[in-house]
Order: sequence, then C-alpha cells, then structure tokens
Amino acid sequence: MGKVQDHKRSAKVKRQVDFTDRSADSQSDRFEVLGEVIDCLPNTMFRIKVTQSQLEQMVGRTLLGTLAGKMRLYRIRVMPGDYVKGYVSKYDLGKCKVTYRSAAGSK
Repeated sequence: MGKVQDHKRSAKVKRQVDFTDRSADSQSDRFEVLGEVIDCLPNTMFRIKVTQSQLEQMVGRTLLGTLAGKMRLYRIRVMPGDYVKGYVSKYDLGKCKVTYRSAAGSK
C-alpha cells in the first residue's frame, strides 16, 4: 500500500472507540459454592449439600449438580463424600455446575 492508504488506515483506527466496559466482571451473573456430594444420580448428576457460599442463604441447601468444563471432557469421577467446588447461576438457584473435585476435606 502507498503512504496515503496507510495514513487513512491509522486515522480510522484512531476514530474507533472501545465501548466495552472493562471494569465489569464477565461472570457477574454467577457465584461460587463449595459443597459435599451426597448422592450420585444418572447422567453425571449429583445431589450436593452446600457448605460454603458467597451468599449466606445458600449454606445448607441441597442442589442438583452436573459436571462442567474439563471435568466433563476428561470424565473425572465424583463419588459421594467428595468435596466439590462449583458455581450457581443467579437465575436458577437450584442447580449448579461442578468445576473442581477434592477427595479431602473442604478448603
């Protein structure tokens, strides 16, 4: 390209404004929970009793959990008694996605 085209291209880049809000959290519609697996159900679903949460009213509730992410991809086994970490959507407080498993006590 010639000098004129390069000049126009750089001017166009300067005119473009980034309207994305970088301060907003991309995952603001969900929150993490820690819990213990009570029961294993078919289709990699679990009953999970919440032990720790960002919301105090979630502690002690029983959620229906499914595997998510790498746990689902690599078929990580989850057994009753395991402690798991997951997240709950603010739109459905009865279900959670399990993202981490720990056989030891909750951390």
